[in-house]
Amino acid sequence: MKARFVFAAAMTGFALIASSVYFAQNQGSANIYSDPENRDKPVVGLVLKYKDGVVPFDIFGNQTGLGNSHGSLVKGVDLGLGMYSADFRKSISEKSALGIAQALVHDQGIESIYLNHVLSDASFREITPKLAVLKASNSPTSVKAVDSWDSQKPSSPKVTLTWNSPTKLNGGKVWGYRIWKFDPVANTYKVIVSNSKSIATTLNISHNLVAGAAASFKVAAVTRSSNLKYTAVSEPSSPARVTPTATPQAPVLQSAGSITSTAPVVIWAVQDKIGRGGLPVSYTVTATASDSTVSNCTTSSNSCTLSGLSSGKIYKVQVTATNARGSSTSALVTESLDPMMSMQWYLDSNFGVNASDAWKITKGSPSIIVAVVDTGITNHPDLNDNVVPGYDFISNSNQSRDGNGRDADPSDPGDYNLTDGTASSWHGTHVAGIIAASSNSIGITGVAPNVKIEPIRVLGPNGGTEADIAAGINWAIGVHINGVPTNQYPAKVVNLSIGSSSFSTCFSNSPTQLAIDESKRRNVTLVTAAGNDNHYATASYPGNCFGNITIGATGYTGDRAYYSNYSGYSSNQGVFIGVDISAPGGDDRAGLGAPAGGQIWSTLNDGTRSPGEPTYGAEEGTSMASPIAAGVVALMYSVRPSLTDDQVWSILSSTSKEFAPSSDCTADLITTTLNNGEKVTTGLCGVGIIDASAALKAVQNLNK
Repeated sequence: MKARFVFAAAMTGFALIASSVYFAQNQGSANIYSDPENRDKPVVGLVLKYKDGVVPFDIFGNQTGLGNSHGSLVKGVDLGLGMYSADFRKSISEKSALGIAQALVHDQGIESIYLNHVLSDASFREITPKLAVLKASNSPTSVKAVDSWDSQKPSSPKVTLTWNSPTKLNGGKVWGYRIWKFDPVANTYKVIVSNSKSIATTLNISHNLVAGAAASFKVAAVTRSSNLKYTAVSEPSSPARVTPTATPQAPVLQSAGSITSTAPVVIWAVQDKIGRGGLPVSYTVTATASDSTVSNCTTSSNSCTLSGLSSGKIYKVQVTATNARGSSTSALVTESLDPMMSMQWYLDSNFGVNASDAWKITKGSPSIIVAVVDTGITNHPDLNDNVVPGYDFISNSNQSRDGNGRDADPSDPGDYNLTDGTASSWHGTHVAGIIAASSNSIGITGVAPNVKIEPIRVLGPNGGTEADIAAGINWAIGVHINGVPTNQYPAKVVNLSIGSSSFSTCFSNSPTQLAIDESKRRNVTLVTAAGNDNHYATASYPGNCFGNITIGATGYTGDRAYYSNYSGYSSNQGVFIGVDISAPGGDDRAGLGAPAGGQIWSTLNDGTRSPGEPTYGAEEGTSMASPIAAGVVALMYSVRPSLTDDQVWSILSSTSKEFAPSSDCTADLITTTLNNGEKVTTGLCGVGIIDASAALKAVQNLNK
């Protein structure tokens, strides 16, 4: 069974300050949601889900619907997917917040309202320019879009958009232009430039583009009156279409990266039009021996037979794809020599994930991005080469500890707590190393050492809000968020080592659930921790949302870790629900004599409060099991980037290894036949322990 209708989550040392997920249905046009468990927590604001087609902010920046709050709310920030925060000037009680929310339910532009909780007060500023009415001009004409690839940035697609200005201004003057781009996932046009604030009729676009994928644009004129009090936006123009081009993506080897045969056939994943950068591609296979002897073959297909290789030599194989814009080369598959691998029992012990065998197929592709939605990241020589630009989505400057709200720096300033004396955890750094510490002859090796990490900071000293977490997920998967640069490295995998310690409900329209729904639509796999409370995983948020893969923790002996949340039997569904599958998370009580004391060894920092020097250390928790799973999923996508999210789960679940025979994970196994005839066996710890090697071999078999 695809147990991801199952619920669960959690993290080591972090409690999610959960926001609104369930309260009541109002008789007005909008529903209000809040978790009863949060009734005693101060509320910092609301999350407003606007109906499709509603513009959340007018041309002067006023947020739709807030006028009904009688000044209690000030404008917030975009969370993606039509969700926007709206903030109180300072934290208020649940009762007062519900009263203000009631005043907004009759606004016809608002679909749902959620309460957003945090632990401390926050202050905000509001800017309210005047808005009035001006008759709009006619639409711009002769809109054209052309591929304007730039040789200085060969791997980045670029489009130039041109148009003629409107001929009937109806008493106004051109202030700027609004640009829409068709979003194939949402199947609608979405605004990418609200107001250019320029009379120029040419615009170069390099964001929100994919080489090889057709792009369609519309343009509208923004006009205002001579006294600057009145504004209007014209109807959009007819669409202009173009297919941008760029260098091809790096090929992904599907045969071995290290060969000894004298006439091997080298195979790589078929590249679609997007993989080819929108242009015809030729491929060159290069096999290089340790003595620098080289053999090549060239083809336009996805396989090539090398010849002239010498018997007894070991050759390293790479494939280069070339089109008219340039070339890209596959990652080199090598054996790891990192000195601390002996501490990483979770890679290759009896109940590890069989990583070394998986690495004979791939150590990951640099084109696969894993977003780590967490506390941020610190400088570390085992991580730096594998980190792409991320973002800090903590919107409350009083909670961020870096002196501001959202910004482009996802660095972890430390999450120490002066009240209870807790030192900074450097949680995001530890999680990142488990996934993708470099195979660079120092320190450790990540599960997928050649993929890239994208640090997204959503957790501060007091945890985080659902609004910030939802925004972080949305940005990670490529959703446009106003006021934030579009993510240039959309993730294929998102890791959430986050969870609540008390019962929380993941309602079907909550901000986090909507973000997960969008992840599935984009075939991005979201992996969550099951929780560390030795309790039912269905009580831990956000793992109890639908569509993510929820990971329980096992120890060195192959049994459930003593702290790991577990599944409960559902008589309605005939299966155990809560944990989908397990991975090593460490268990210091069952790890005596084991490497790292049976815990998970990874990258850390030696600073007590602020960042100090990079180091390594042991942690345990479902927070550690989740990134192991995320790393394996990244390896799967590296072999076959076109995998669907559902295929990922099907392969993971069908290739998992068994728990230890004496484990409580095997005590109450139930076998169920699904509607499609598939049989699945589930228990307290899900379907089994993740096996990276078996999963990658199954992915390879999809191509046969």
